[in-house]
Amino acid sequence: MNAKERLRHAVDVMTEDEAAAALVTLAEASGDAFKWMLDHVPPDDEPLTDDERQAIAEALADRERGIESIPLEDLKAEFGIR
Repeated sequence: MNAKERLRHAVDVMTEDEAAAALVTLAEASGDAFKWMLDHVPPDDEPLTDDERQAIAEALADRERGIESIPLEDLKAEFGIR
């Protein structure tokens, strides 16, 4: 069994709290938790609007300049991540 298969199995047997904690661990281990969270947003069945695309581009540009527009703690709370 390869690493991805083992990981899928582990996720299948995790509680919601364990899965949320695992997401935080992965995000923090990436070195840029905010970017990791943006890069790993689950797919949505609705396409992004032009306004949403613009908001994402602005947030990423702010982040590149060192401006954190949404505190990480607020983002975690919004997504139920501890």
